[in-house]
Amino acid sequence: MSIIHKFKVKIISKQELIPHIFLFKLNAPLLGQQALPGQFIHIQCSEDHYPLLRRPLSIHRIDKERGEISILFQVVGEGTKLLSQRRVGDFLDILGPLGNSFSLHSESRYIMIAGGGIGVAPLLALAEECLKQDKKVKVLLSALTKDLLIGEEAFRRCGAEVEVITNDGSYYRKGLITDLLRENLYKKDWFPDQLFACGPKSMLREVTKICSNFQIDSQVSLEERMGCGIGACQGCVCKIKIAEKSTKTAQDKYIYKRVCSDGPIFKGEEVIWDD
Repeated sequence: MSIIHKFKVKIISKQELIPHIFLFKLNAPLLGQQALPGQFIHIQCSEDHYPLLRRPLSIHRIDKERGEISILFQVVGEGTKLLSQRRVGDFLDILGPLGNSFSLHSESRYIMIAGGGIGVAPLLALAEECLKQDKKVKVLLSALTKDLLIGEEAFRRCGAEVEVITNDGSYYRKGLITDLLRENLYKKDWFPDQLFACGPKSMLREVTKICSNFQIDSQVSLEERMGCGIGACQGCVCKIKIAEKSTKTAQDKYIYKRVCSDGPIFKGEEVIWDD
């Protein structure tokens, strides 16, 4: 994990992409040089200390040359509501970069990325890094309705192939992102070496099942409520499988790992998806 810094960064642009979904661009030269796709930052949402706890937000985009990063977030509570009210020119108190990053194999040529709803937040930086390495990238996006779809144009502009599906059929076609995934995996002309996903837990559970059936290396970005963000409070744990070998069988048991410091990126096949 890279060195963690606490510092202040300036908001240089702010957009409300759709109601309650905000995109901030931040001037953060040091963070921009160190950050990797999949990592996150911990933000003090207001200028005072209310609410007390910081909010973890994925790094959406990394521009090392300009020393800028972007964050994409949804207003879901008091903290993110206060953050959405900050203005261009304001300074944010930041802790980061935090967590691990997506593990991109040098030999992988075909990369599939699956994002559900606000789950696209950590995936754009990944897509851009894949394309810099001359890998072919296909992005599957899903949303409940057309009005809630995020990121389609951003992924297209960076050079990725994009397919979209909506739950109600109001845009492109009706169905779930798992429908798109299965269809692509049955095609003989496009099969991924690796798949990366972020979205609702129910979506990630089904995506990893499909990848396991097709023997595809999958990695998922998990979201949990966090306190400290650096692994000290152990308030954001998830269950990760460990194989216990015996003379007769290999049974799956589990250990708890911290999403903030051991993650947020995990191998899909290792996660135990409790209902």
